[in-house]
Amino acid sequence: MQTNSQNQIMCDVIIREVELEDVSAIKEVITSAWEWAELVESNKTLEALIGIYFNKVLHRGTFGRVAVLKGKVIGVVFAEIYGHTPKYRMFMDDGSDHALALIEATEVERNNVYEYFTKNTAYYKQLSEKAQKPYDGTLNFLVLSKEARGKDIGKLLWNTAKDYFEENGAKSIYLYTDSECTFKFYEGTGFTRRCQQKAEFLYEGEYEVLTQFLYEYNLGKSD
Repeated sequence: MQTNSQNQIMCDVIIREVELEDVSAIKEVITSAWEWAELVESNKTLEALIGIYFNKVLHRGTFGRVAVLKGKVIGVVFAEIYGHTPKYRMFMDDGSDHALALIEATEVERNNVYEYFTKNTAYYKQLSEKAQKPYDGTLNFLVLSKEARGKDIGKLLWNTAKDYFEENGAKSIYLYTDSECTFKFYEGTGFTRRCQQKAEFLYEGEYEVLTQFLYEYNLGKSD
């Protein structure tokens, strides 16, 4: 049950399309929401890590919306329908800046970033192969600032993406997430866990073990 203050927040939140001016604010949301600072020692390397990751989101996205409260971006969602034209590639950073930052990073930082990206790519491929099902698209990014959590803003953003999928005839979509994220949120909005696997990352001689999931959503069958 929502409180009066939660209801007021929901009334005040504006959902609109992602604009170029939102990119830096979105990166701030990522920085506050994810614990990537543990992988690196400097803000410059952290910025490169987030920039590399977010460039991939922008490169693929065919749909993007931000949640704005009192002029501040507090959440964002990106989605993709296969065969549709990506819309946000012009928002991407210059990759050479990120490459230079990694060259100047410490060996530990470079190793951690390499470990994260190479293994994530491999695990993503493994999960996709396990699913053994063609999909029409993917919910490839949904993140909220800490202040936006527990106020149904995530559901509000998901519903905008869901409408996009339905309006464009997508029948089945998927998402890739892990146990460090609030994966239960997706189960509460009608996603079904299709498969999962253990993932191991070696950072500075210590293993970090988590579980990665592939969820699917069948449009018109779940609310």
